[in-house]
Amino acid sequence: MAKTLPLSEVKTRLPELVAGMQEHEEEVVVTKNGRAAAVLINVDEYTRLKETLDVLSDPALMSQIAESLAFYRSKRKGLSFEDVFGEPLMPAKKRPRFFRVQAHSRLRIPTIRTMNREK
Repeated sequence: MAKTLPLSEVKTRLPELVAGMQEHEEEVVVTKNGRAAAVLINVDEYTRLKETLDVLSDPALMSQIAESLAFYRSKRKGLSFEDVFGEPLMPAKKRPRFFRVQAHSRLRIPTIRTMNREK
C-alpha cells in the first residue's frame, strides 16, 4: 500500500524514504496543497513499468502475443525443440553421486566405482 505524504515531509525525510523504497519496494504518493502531485517508486519497479508500457505500446508485439494466446487456447501443438533449434533435445547429464566420505575430510569424493556407474 502506498504511503501518502505532503511535499514538505518528503523533503525532510527523503533519505529515509529512499532507503525504504530500496529495501521494501514501497511507494510514496507526494501531495502538494492536499492533491497528489508525484509518486516515488523503486527504480526496479520503474524499469518493470517502462518495459510493460513498451510491450503494450508495440502493436506488432501485441498482435503476436494475441496470436500465441489464441493458438494455445485452441489446444494445438506448437513446434518441437528440434524444429525450432535444428537439433534433438538431449537430457541433462546426471552429476556423479557421492557415496563415500573420507574420515579425515569433510569433502565428499566420488569413488571410481560410483563414477563408472553413472556412465
